[in-house]
Amino acid sequence: MASLTWRRGGWELRYRDRSGREQTERFRGPETRKPPAEATERQHEVERDLRRGTYIPIHERRVTFGEYYDRWHARRRISATRAYTDDNRAKLHVMPHWRTWRLEEIRPSDIDDWIHDLSTKMGPTSVRHCYALLRGPLRRAVKDKIIDDPCIDIVLPAKPEIRKTFDDVLTVEELDRLVAAITDVGEKYSTLRTNGRYGALVFMGGWLGPRWNEAIGLRVCDISPERKELTFGRIVVNQNGGRTFTEKMSKTEDARTIPVPTDVMNALTRHIDTYLPNARRADFLFTTTNGTHPLRSNFARDVLRAGATRAKLDGRKITWLTLRHSAASLMFDAGLTLFEVQQRLGHKDPNLTAKIYTHLMRERFEEGRERLETYMAAKRQTGE
Repeated sequence: MASLTWRRGGWELRYRDRSGREQTERFRGPETRKPPAEATERQHEVERDLRRGTYIPIHERRVTFGEYYDRWHARRRISATRAYTDDNRAKLHVMPHWRTWRLEEIRPSDIDDWIHDLSTKMGPTSVRHCYALLRGPLRRAVKDKIIDDPCIDIVLPAKPEIRKTFDDVLTVEELDRLVAAITDVGEKYSTLRTNGRYGALVFMGGWLGPRWNEAIGLRVCDISPERKELTFGRIVVNQNGGRTFTEKMSKTEDARTIPVPTDVMNALTRHIDTYLPNARRADFLFTTTNGTHPLRSNFARDVLRAGATRAKLDGRKITWLTLRHSAASLMFDAGLTLFEVQQRLGHKDPNLTAKIYTHLMRERFEEGRERLETYMAAKRQTGE
């Protein structure tokens, strides 16, 4: 099946691959009756692999990680936002180490050492993202039977446990105070057309709990006042290296239509009447006075932090996630089921919803203690 002959300058191994094309591999060595051991071993390997149907061309076996990564990455079906983020991660943390490695050279211990080094520079979540960019091409190479799987028993840093406290959520009264504080009070601001521009955004965030990118991706056509519904689907990402991406789908790659309480819908329609009187259906709902999308960091500093100070919320750090967590806890406190809350928040896994949010309402927490105390006192009185 495979023949070894000496040609000027070395030995040639010739054979036909599975497609019938002739392949030639050259090995250095003098003209002797016996070929070098390297050539003989390769001849036996080729014959065995061709017989078993596991033959891989030598140039595929010796491909570098950088070459294979480029092929893998070009065929991924991901959003422009994800591609932009992954390109930056690969450029900074993956390619500098792995680009020139041949796939067949990468061992599990090499991956373990790399992860250990990364863990000294970044957090567990970032390390896991970088590892995913290494694992993707390697798993494809394993599937193509180019290499054996080196991603075996790789120890990754533990995911940080998501812990929320009562300070991470607002009560109904605190949310109302915060929304009221978004509007500057006084004669200086009374005629300012843009005053209170983000009040409806904060109010919606505290009751419906969308992700930030979903909230600023809302358009006029996504709101249905007649049905009291709105649809989260289009997202806007503008905290990614200063670039803005507009995507058609949310983080979970689907659009979700949710019912909207009357007070929230009224706030949204008033916002449109006040700040977007001539809006078209495709116009975004929440923009700056210049028509651009607000940056999350600027919004947290100029709107939420300033509003929390004016609302006298005890110096608590309030971010957009605070509003999302508050919305989830208020939904549970109102009696919505786990699956209803999951659908409104856009979680794929109801266990995530339950793990993070079900213990966060201070009133419900206190009510439970008081009910138990009342029960204990009643039982002691009756002697039962």
